[in-house]
Amino acid sequence: MLIKEIKQALIGKVLSYYDGWNGSSDYFKIGYIKGCGSCISVYPEKGKGFGVIIPKAYIPKLIECGECVRHNEVERCSYETTWKLL
Repeated sequence: MLIKEIKQALIGKVLSYYDGWNGSSDYFKIGYIKGCGSCISVYPEKGKGFGVIIPKAYIPKLIECGECVRHNEVERCSYETTWKLL
């Protein structure tokens, strides 16, 4: 998926984010997207806070279903990272 297509599909929508590893969560209206190799950085509009990084492999499912979950494991501790479009 091209960054132009990703921008058209996501800018202006509200993104909810939860990181199960450290318990951080946030939600914001997407205002800016930047491509970074195998990931994209998604930022709130008008520089209101920090953004989040989403692997490009998860973007099509996020756009299609409105939700995407990444499962990961570090030293036998499993956790999830969740992105949702509200």
